[in-house]
Amino acid sequence: MLFAFVLAARMEAAPLEAALQADSDDALHLLQVSAAHKSTGLEDESQPSSNSLCRTGLRSGRFCCGSACGTCGGRGCQNRPGGGSACCTNQITRSGRKCVGRNMMNCLLPRGMGRGMGMGMGMGMGMGYGDEGSQVAPDLSAPSIVEEMALCETSLVFSSVIHSNLGGAGPDGGAENLIFGNVATDTNLVITATSPYTPNMLNPAGGVLRNGVHEGFGVINLASGSSVDLTFGFVDSRTGGPKTMVNTVVTFFDGDHGMAHESRESITIKDMTSYAVDDETSLSLLDDGASAVDQANGVAEVTFQSTLRGSKEDNPVSPLSLSNLQAQRAVAALFEDKSQFRVVLSETGYVNPQGRNFYFAGASSLICNHEAKCSTYECPLGFQLRQDAEFIICDTQPCTVADHGRCCSAA
Repeated sequence: MLFAFVLAARMEAAPLEAALQADSDDALHLLQVSAAHKSTGLEDESQPSSNSLCRTGLRSGRFCCGSACGTCGGRGCQNRPGGGSACCTNQITRSGRKCVGRNMMNCLLPRGMGRGMGMGMGMGMGMGYGDEGSQVAPDLSAPSIVEEMALCETSLVFSSVIHSNLGGAGPDGGAENLIFGNVATDTNLVITATSPYTPNMLNPAGGVLRNGVHEGFGVINLASGSSVDLTFGFVDSRTGGPKTMVNTVVTFFDGDHGMAHESRESITIKDMTSYAVDDETSLSLLDDGASAVDQANGVAEVTFQSTLRGSKEDNPVSPLSLSNLQAQRAVAALFEDKSQFRVVLSETGYVNPQGRNFYFAGASSLICNHEAKCSTYECPLGFQLRQDAEFIICDTQPCTVADHGRCCSAA
């Protein structure tokens, strides 16, 4: 009986070994066979070794690129021999493991046993060799993906306002919109209200006068107890026509609310491909419209709602230098091949009328960690951050006690 069982197991393993040498048409079948063998209770040695699936290519983590690429993934991968489909891990992920060549070349390799759970939306089945699905959105939490897409180097810049009359509330006349100039090369950002817009009317020095640019951030003021539907549109500054942006990241900051227990601030972002929040985010995510397919198709919709009170002291001072607290109240959204996207801002449950400022910018330290600045360091008791901490770069990343003298001064 034991001999018969071993013989049967070997006979079942033979097609699996043959599949290891199969061309691209058999690559997906290999994954199905391996998953089937797992379900029959065979020993682990019957599973394909991921090391054997990339014998003639270049392996980088879970990816296998063509040998002609020279490097698997990284900046400029689309310009190497074979192009993005052979060299860019982002495009390999989105291909759904449709291999092009022998030995699983240009493929996302199977995960190790038991690593399927909690490894990203639509990834794995909890049994090690599950399908990733035919549509996968870029993972903004993966530094290699961010690098490949050059999201940090091509970030939007908020430095000037051309026109400010959002919703017809002023202070300028004319077209009822808010226009930021030169956010990218030959590109303006035009924000239009598609529902009634109410800024804070109580502070003569605030309200619509806050709409515009503040230290590298775009700002929109909104009266408490109101909401507004906005369209963010990219316009060619030379022709005035819509302009499609290939990959654009917009980060929204300062997701907190007022002192009233019932008060809440929320941002609903639509038309997204994917998003990133801090591992310890304080935002509540209502993501009924953010399935893996919705994200891959660029139609995801998620509401990010505050859960904690805030004050002016925790407002961001630099998009690329967020403190832990500031990062926990921010969200970075990716838009692919979009000339416009939609956002809903809302302030509810405030006891006293007041105004709230929504901050936004391009890429941020949520996804860009090239430099760590002193403003992210927490000085010990008896010390305080230097006045220009947001401009001082730490020697370590993230900032550590080794940067104490650089970042802090006696209180």
